[in-house]
Parts: sequence; structure tokens; C-alpha cells
Amino acid sequence: MPPAFAKVALNLPAGDAFDYAVPPDLRARLRPGLRVRVPFRNRQLVGYCVRLLDAPTIDPARLKPIAAIVDDEPLVDDAMLELTRWVADYYGCAWGEALEAALPAGVRRRATSRTIAIVEPVLQGAELRAAIAGLPARLRKRAAVLETLASCPTEELTPHQLAQLAGCSVATVNAARHAGVVRFRAKVVTEHPVDDVAPETPSDIELTDEQQRALAVLRERRPEGFAVVLLHGVTGSGKTEVYLRVIADVVAEGKQALVLVPEISLTPQTIRRFKARFARIAVLHSHLTPGQRYEQWLAIHHGRADVAIGPRSAVFAPLHRLGIVVVDEEHENTFKQEEPAPRYHARDVAVLRAQRAGALVVLGSATPSLESFHNARRGKYGYVLLAHRVLGLRMPPVEVVDMTDEISERKRWCFLSRRLDALMRQALEAGGQVMLFLNRRGFSTLVFCPRCQHALTCPKCHVPVVYHRRRDVALCHYCGEHQPATGICPACKAARMLHFGVGTERVEDEIARKFPAYPLARMDSDTTRGRAAHQQLLDRFRSGEARILIGTQMIAKGLDFPHVTLVGVISADTALYLPDFRATERTYQLVEQVAGRAGRGLRGGCVVVQTTNPHHLSIVAAAQHDYRLFADTELDLRRELGYPPFGHLLRVVVSAPRRDEAERRCGELAARLDALSGAAPLETLGPAECPLANLQGKARWQLLVKAPDRRTIRTVTHALRPYAGAAGKAVVTLDVDPISML
Repeated sequence: MPPAFAKVALNLPAGDAFDYAVPPDLRARLRPGLRVRVPFRNRQLVGYCVRLLDAPTIDPARLKPIAAIVDDEPLVDDAMLELTRWVADYYGCAWGEALEAALPAGVRRRATSRTIAIVEPVLQGAELRAAIAGLPARLRKRAAVLETLASCPTEELTPHQLAQLAGCSVATVNAARHAGVVRFRAKVVTEHPVDDVAPETPSDIELTDEQQRALAVLRERRPEGFAVVLLHGVTGSGKTEVYLRVIADVVAEGKQALVLVPEISLTPQTIRRFKARFARIAVLHSHLTPGQRYEQWLAIHHGRADVAIGPRSAVFAPLHRLGIVVVDEEHENTFKQEEPAPRYHARDVAVLRAQRAGALVVLGSATPSLESFHNARRGKYGYVLLAHRVLGLRMPPVEVVDMTDEISERKRWCFLSRRLDALMRQALEAGGQVMLFLNRRGFSTLVFCPRCQHALTCPKCHVPVVYHRRRDVALCHYCGEHQPATGICPACKAARMLHFGVGTERVEDEIARKFPAYPLARMDSDTTRGRAAHQQLLDRFRSGEARILIGTQMIAKGLDFPHVTLVGVISADTALYLPDFRATERTYQLVEQVAGRAGRGLRGGCVVVQTTNPHHLSIVAAAQHDYRLFADTELDLRRELGYPPFGHLLRVVVSAPRRDEAERRCGELAARLDALSGAAPLETLGPAECPLANLQGKARWQLLVKAPDRRTIRTVTHALRPYAGAAGKAVVTLDVDPISML
């Protein structure tokens, strides 16, 4: 007989999986991986059947019955159930939360493709022409509608398109429908995001000696089953070509590949390259419509895709024949999910998933994370170095401009040095393109009253707001709260608020003023809100329609524009002085990555890095393109302090409406950790206020737990898990392997 009980995981922060009775009429159909509707505390919730039970863990008489089965077939297989179980266990969340993260919303809703209306004439041929001729003069617009349909018999026109061609309004088309002379036919529009991207022109590429050695290493490791190889290649060294060739081997064997990219902005470029080599690819990312995501997910689930491409959430793509995982730009912090739970790192989840599938993992980067580099150096990962660019191209020379000297000499604040200004003119006049990088959006980063010295801050987060000139608002980049930019000081009512600091919007205005003859584009989260905005902006720049591209970290990695001969880093110090032990590493990676956008064509190129600290390790190492100098120095410091990769971290954040409430709750958790410290080798830092002490109207306090191994962190996470989530007015968040310390 089928089991009469089941465990159901719910998307709730509390609990893990709950026992339910299976009614007799559902027992033959119920399987793990199916969603079910169950009663939970006087409401109906949809959860996931994760296990069938012969006997429950509590008294069967107390169990509530499952109300209904939602799906016809399981949405997750046994392998995905095991993977999400590990994610929930390691990252300290509920199993249902992990399962919810693994399935796009379009899949959970079974979103269909978009349905549009197509207008058709009721009459055809001679009958239609006679009807048009018989219409009175007062219905000339209706006649125009019918004439347009008669002249385009094979075209499928929506009411809006037909109205435009006929020179009338949609109301006229609707009136013709009500009169019975036209009818609307429903048509399901299948929107395939892969079809919207043209493939690159295929070309015969001869591998360099370094690429051949790298490919040989990967091919040697594949028969071993699970293996991880760090492909450390300088920018422009041809890492993607190595990916493509080893993936071709995997696909030829009937297996599937997963390719993770750090940014949605990189997805179109990746699709172009892979589409030129593989006939069956699918893409998953948040800028697709729910219907598109469902269709792409189904293509992967049913084996109609050989290669799945996407950012971090694609790590859960339903690939049943996984043979290889490529994590491109593996160092990027965008692979870490910050909110909501589970706060997983896609790179680490990918490694575990590949291990269970017996697949090869390729971690690619020009600036590997210190964790991955350390794992390679101690032999846990394989290591391959591509030290030179393809086609004999050289790494671009980097000039470091000390902005302290620049401002002192010019006796005024400026963000564009004379050297960068001059090199921009040379590059543009010679027909090249220019990229300018600044990891700050908006117009000005500080709105300040010189009379009373009041700085405009967010009332919820207590951090300075950023002025956005296009929208004419002062915006908080943490909670989205905005204030009208009246120019009047709210403290002393003086009408002379000044603007300091610079963001991409201000750079755009200044560059447009200085270089009016050269069209430019700006790429940041303000200009890429539409679904196709990333691709449209990059296509403009790739085609040469835009000669100057200004952007945030969206333009810093992975993009390949051979006509870019100059890259300017407006301020290399943006993240350098943040209270975060990874600040130096992030600064080095950003500067080195954005510098790598220059000189990728036969013209060559150069880089200008503007900074107020030209002798800092991250700036010096990036200017010399010397990863080993940076890594060796930084790893020595990390070893002394016990930070990753020489230790593991758990960040515990407590937020509450009042500061004393957050402090008290944080102190209680610290006391519980003290009780654990005798049984486990751990160190607790705090309680202390978070660097961002207030966010979204909540006071924030934190604890940082340091331990020598993952097992200890897991023990601590399990011990604190019952206190996570909301407890009264305080909310406790557990962040395992945190990326941000703010």
C-alpha cells in the first residue's frame, strides 16, 4: 500500500518540514517533488512533498490531511531535493525557502506565454471589397480599417497595429468588431529570449599554446568524474574559447552544461557566443517575463537544451544529465544571494551540485577570489594559468593619476584629470571608443547646507542621500526612500543647498559638455530597468553608435569591445575605505577587471586610474597587472587575522525599531555563543553596531563568528537557527560565509 503520511516543506522561516496525513484518494498519485495544498494554522498554504512516510514522527491522530495535489508531475527530482536540503541545512534556512528559491516564480505559477488579439475581416475577397464600397461616407475610418486588412491579407495585425496603419484609433477597430465586420482571434505568442539574440559570426579560431594546454588539462580531468579546475586567465586570454571547446566535448557525449555568469548584462554576449556553437541553448534570468522563464525552464527540464546560461539562480536549473559547470568571473560577489533567504553562494552550490553529479567544474577569472586561489595553491582544485592575451595582444599599460596633486595644482575640486581628458580626445579623434568607470550612480553623493552644515540624510537609514538630477529627487540607495529636491535646507530653511561628490549621472553631463561631438551612453541600474535595456545599450556601443560608455560595475567585467582604446577609472577609491576586510580585494578586482576592457583589439589601448591613494597595494598591483603580488600580500594578512580562506564566518544581524531593542537581543545571542565557545573552537566579535547602523527604519547590531572550519560554523548556525527570524519586534538574520560586512 502507498504510504499514508508525508513530510511537507513550507516556504516559512520557522520549522523545516511538517508531517501530514495523506488521504486515501491521493496516495496513489503523491510523490516527492510534487506541490501540495495543506492547512497550516487556520490558512491554506502550498508546500512541497519532500518525503513519504510509513509512520509519522508524532501521534497520527494529531495530523491534518493534505487538501490537494497541485501539480501533475514533480517540479523537482530527487537530486534537487537533496541539493536544496543541503542549502537549507548549511545556510540556516527552512527547506521550503530553499525549494522556493530553486523554482522561478513563472514555473510555480505555470505562467503561459503572452496572448494577443489578431484582427481578421469577417468577409473575404470580392465580398469584402463590396462591403467597403457600400459603407457610407460617415464611416470612412471603418472603411480605412477594412481596406488595410484587404491590402494585407497575409499579415497578422493587432488592433493597435491595424489602427496605426489605417490612420485611426483603436476605438474605431473595436467599433468595427461590434458591428460584426471584423473579428478578433486569440494568438499565443511564444517569446524565446534566445531567438532575439543573433549569434556571432563563426570563425576558425586557432588556439594559443596556453589555451591548448588548458584544454588538455580539462579533458584529462573530465574522465575522473568530479573535479574543480581554476582557470586563471588574464583579461582577453581566451577563457571563453576554452569553455566552448570543453563544453562541446560534454554535449557530444549526450550530457548537459551549466554556465553561470555574474551579471544579467553579460547574458546577451554569452548567448551570442554559445549560439554560434550550439543549437540547443536556454537562458534563465530575472529580466525574462514569467512566461519566458517557464518556457526556458521546461526546455531544460525536458532535455531540449544542451546548455543552460544564467546568473546565480540558474544554479538550480533542472539539468538531469549534468556533465560540466562553468562559473565565469567566479570571484564576483553577485554570486552571493543577500536577500531573501537562502543566502547561498552560487559558486559553492555549483561545486556541491557537480560533486553529486560527478561533473567537472571550471572556475574562470582574471582576478580569482582568494578562497579559490588558495584552494588551487594547496591542491584542492586544479589550476591552469593563461598569462597572455590571444593574437599576441599586450596587456594595456596603466597610468595612475594622483588626484590629490591634481586638485592641489588646479586649486579646485575636479573628477576628470587633465591627463584623462587629453587621452580621451586622442582616442576619440583616432576613431577609438572610450569606457569610463565609476561605481556610484546618481548626480551627487552629498547634499549639504553650508550655512548650518546640515547634510541631507534618509530618515529611515540615516545615511546621506544621493541626488538624481534626471528625476530631480534625493534618493536613498538602501531603501529607495526619496525626497523632493527643493534646494531649501530642512534644518535652517536657507535656500542654498550645495552638491558634492560625483555619480555616473554627473559624469555623463560633464562628458557630454566637454565632448559634444561624440555620442555617449550610460549604463547603471537607473538606465537598465527595461527587460531589453542591457542588450540595447551594449548593442549601441558595440555598433559604434555610442563612442563613450559610462557605467558602474556592470561594465567592469566580461565585456569584449575590440574598438575600446581607452578606459578611465574615475575614482578607484570608492570601495577602498569601507569597513570590510574584503575592501582591498574588491578594489583590486574592480580596477584590474575594468582595465581589462582596454586594448582587446589590434589598435591596443591604455588605462588611466584616478585615485587619492596611488601607493595602496590594490592600486599598485592592478597597475602592474600583478595578481601574485596582491594575492601573496593579502593572504599573509588574512592568515594572521583568521579571515577566509584561513577561517570561516557567520554574520548574525539583529534589526529592531529601537536601538536598545537591537542591542539587547544581540547581547542575548552573544551570551548563547559564549556557552558554545567551550565546546567548539570559535571566536565571537561583538555585539557591535553595524557599519550601516540604521536601514529602512530599523536599528542594526551584529555579531561576527569566526571558526577554523565549516563544521563549527554549521554547528553554530544550527544552535542559533531557533532564534532566527522575527522574535517580538527584533529580527535575527543568519548569513553564512558573508560577502558584505556592512
